[in-house]
Amino acid sequence: MLALIKTSTLLVIALLFATAALLIPSHLRSIDLVVIESNAQNGRAVRAVLDETISSAHTGSTLRILNATQVSPTVAQAYQAQIQALVEQYPSLRASGGPDRSFEDFLALIQFAPSTEIEPLALLPQLLPRSERASLSNMLKESSNANVAALLDARDLPGLIRLHPASHAAGAPYDAGILTLSLLIEGGHFSPTLAQQIGQTAAQAKLGTPTAVHALEDFAIATLSLGRQLDHRSLADLASITGSLADWGRMGTLFRAQPDRIDALYAALRFAGNPDSLYNYLAKNPETGNNDLDTALKNGPAATQQLLAEALPIFRPTQLLNQLLELTSSYRPQSVIELSQTNRTAALTVKASLFMSAGLAFALAMGAAWRASLSEIKAVERSTPSIIARNVFTSLIVALTLWACFEPGILKSKNTESETDSAPRIEFVVADTLNSLKSPVKAMQELNQVTLLVLALFFIAQLIIYCFCLIKLKEIAKQKLSASLKIKLLENEENLFDFGLYVGLGGTVLSLILVAVGIVEASLMAAYASTLFGILFVAILKVLNLRPYRRHLIIQANSETADANGALMKNIEL
Repeated sequence: MLALIKTSTLLVIALLFATAALLIPSHLRSIDLVVIESNAQNGRAVRAVLDETISSAHTGSTLRILNATQVSPTVAQAYQAQIQALVEQYPSLRASGGPDRSFEDFLALIQFAPSTEIEPLALLPQLLPRSERASLSNMLKESSNANVAALLDARDLPGLIRLHPASHAAGAPYDAGILTLSLLIEGGHFSPTLAQQIGQTAAQAKLGTPTAVHALEDFAIATLSLGRQLDHRSLADLASITGSLADWGRMGTLFRAQPDRIDALYAALRFAGNPDSLYNYLAKNPETGNNDLDTALKNGPAATQQLLAEALPIFRPTQLLNQLLELTSSYRPQSVIELSQTNRTAALTVKASLFMSAGLAFALAMGAAWRASLSEIKAVERSTPSIIARNVFTSLIVALTLWACFEPGILKSKNTESETDSAPRIEFVVADTLNSLKSPVKAMQELNQVTLLVLALFFIAQLIIYCFCLIKLKEIAKQKLSASLKIKLLENEENLFDFGLYVGLGGTVLSLILVAVGIVEASLMAAYASTLFGILFVAILKVLNLRPYRRHLIIQANSETADANGALMKNIEL
């Protein structure tokens, strides 16, 4: 009875440790939704950004952030009313999306027809007509900015491959792209360093340098991709966070790849302040990236920054695990959420420690139960190195099993990319789907639930066989027979002791047949694991159980033989 109470207590402690680990919202290969939502500050984070943009009369940015963050209809209507009032007061905001002196001078020059609609106009369609481009170029020629002058000199540039120079009949796109860049530089929206780099590239391209011509053409293409979707003010906002020519090109690539997600991309770029993080995140998570990004955008800039910084998908539990999390979420302390948010490594360390503690409690419970079943045999001391190693090994196995059950994603293989071709490649002409963000990768097998189930079945089968063999050993040990006869009985049970190997080999062959036929979709690893389990369990049985007992019987049999010989010699003497 005491052993039962002890075993039950240890199992309850193991369950409590596992539950405590489950309450920590930190994962190895994903980020918990609770951590993302903790950055929302009850919606204040998004409203703070909206208040900042609307107070600056950035109507285009406000509308895009409203659409991307999916705020409540009541909140959205309040901001839309403010935008409507601004547009009615300043009609040029519909063309510009926000105040900008250089662009407003251009609008006055072309006599822009005002409108009371709040949806801002994209910049590129306004510059494609020849008359508008001529007016803008004449206005920019009066600029004292040397970088603007270098760009204007590169309008009629020979050596272009994908676009035509401004003087060509089909040169409107390239000309509009160059004029857009000039307008942004004139307005001071690019950093001085980047503006100088653009000007130097244009000057080198004018001299006929092939690399400069190609770079300027790429930059113009990226500008066209952004300008055909964004108003001038929104485009200027992206220019302000651009640190290099590559950043501008990557933003253009994203907008070409996802033309139906312009608002979300713009808001994510504004929140992140770094094009590389968004670009790399969508490339590494092509299947879940968009949904996870939308979730982060709803929770504000800090949530978006954390998601992109971690570069991990949002954790999506299974239905059963989700129900368990709902039952225990009310007991989760706020401190563990803050720890997972601020120090993910420390949170993972605490979670691993709790899982190990649960495994150790489980190992001690199994040890207590086994000691109780061997009451007639002297138990090995708990301080024996082999017992300590067994408990540690069992703890590790239980911890890994629990973690794999709570976070199945850790068993999935990651896509590997070659070092020389690790960047996503998106072509200008055909890059209109998110699939273009994917890099060429080798096909990798992934563990699924079927594979895990097969592994569990093979493991349990070997464990049952192992238990039967231990029962047979105990049965032979309890019999009141001579040591020599017990040795013969052990030899008779040799096939039983090797039965784990037979089952392991049979499981491997059967699994390979089922996979080949297509009946199951488990990984080949599960098939080979069957033989591995058989080898391991039979080795453990023969090395740790059978060999010591057989050695004991051999010594006992030799002693009995010596005693018998001594008695025989005494009888002969008598």
